[in-house]
Amino acid sequence: MIAYQILDTTPRADDAEIRAAYLRRLKSYPPEKFPEAYKTIRKAYELVETEQKRIEYFLFGNDLSFDPEEYERLLITVDKQLTKEKWERLCRIYHES
Repeated sequence: MIAYQILDTTPRADDAEIRAAYLRRLKSYPPEKFPEAYKTIRKAYELVETEQKRIEYFLFGNDLSFDPEEYERLLITVDKQLTKEKWERLCRIYHES
């Protein structure tokens, strides 16, 4: 998964480890000197910075693609909160595809 490679971390990392990896990358590629690298690093961080985003990245950010109507059908709300029921439903759909 590309975001983890950009941040030089693993999918098993937690929020604190991912933030630390992000900050390490910023030290290596400061935005003043490397604006394009900064944009790439920032985008990668935004994709995986929280547990919720990592779940979505795992389920939808790879080669899987869903139509907006199908995404809506999965009951992902605007505030991006997943209940246990929604999570189980997403897992079933993922494993069936």
